[in-house]
Amino acid sequence: MTTHLVPAWRAPRDVAPFRVIHSLTRGAGPSRPGESRTGCFLGKPKTMPGPLSALAISARWAVLFVLALVFMLGSGSLQAAEPEPPALDKAATTRTIQTVALFAAVSFAPVAILMVTAFVRINIVLTLLRQAMGSPQVPGTQVITALALLLTILVMRPRGEAVYHDAIAPYAEGRLTAREAWDHGVTPIKAFMIETITQARRQYYLSTLLEQSRGPTAHPEPPADPMDYPLTVVAPAFLLCELTTALKMGFFLYLPFLVIDLVTASVLGATGLYMLPPSLVSTPAKLIVFVLADGWMLVASMLVSSFGVG
Repeated sequence: MTTHLVPAWRAPRDVAPFRVIHSLTRGAGPSRPGESRTGCFLGKPKTMPGPLSALAISARWAVLFVLALVFMLGSGSLQAAEPEPPALDKAATTRTIQTVALFAAVSFAPVAILMVTAFVRINIVLTLLRQAMGSPQVPGTQVITALALLLTILVMRPRGEAVYHDAIAPYAEGRLTAREAWDHGVTPIKAFMIETITQARRQYYLSTLLEQSRGPTAHPEPPADPMDYPLTVVAPAFLLCELTTALKMGFFLYLPFLVIDLVTASVLGATGLYMLPPSLVSTPAKLIVFVLADGWMLVASMLVSSFGVG
């Protein structure tokens, strides 16, 4: 059997990485004819047949070459200077903060609609009206909410136009700062809330909440001008006033439908139809009476005029 001997390649010893490699591969040549070692750096030397020695030696030196290349590249990267971080752009940071603040303000828009507009009163009254008619699912909640939003826009349109002309447009043109635009924009909304509280004769809500906000030991004097109350006091007072007014209006809307229920129950009891549910007869009667009286238009006109509009 013919034995193939491959001469061992010797690395130059004057190059630093190859010094380490040479020291690791020392003694890796063939020990006897027909056999070759796998290398001392891989552990205990062992022998393999001669025909496979070429493949083993080639793979070993390929691994050593990759290690040497990684060693040289790593030493060069360590010596390279680290790049300096880019300078902070103040204008870009300011724009980013303003964008985040804008998105946060937009996310609170539904809460603002509930707190400082006519939506609360209108929505509660329409919901109670639907229950009084005996049809808790018709019209649907989406229809009630849409109608309440449209009536709210009709009521708040003059205040919205005042906010736009006094605050939004000047701020967009650069004539007002953000703080000045806020002050100019809050004034019409605050005046609307105070006007509504005064119209309902519940000014004591303002003084009570002002005293609660200052603590139990403090007894602040209420301002002579209601516009001097802080917004943190006016907003909850307005919301409480709207809840009370809406429930009162809902009670008066319930009365005619309650009369129809009582009359229907009395007629059914007098005729001996005890097994017939009164709601089965009273619900159609309430619906036809409400439609013939043009009830939706009457309720919408009443809600809008209750805010002094129209």
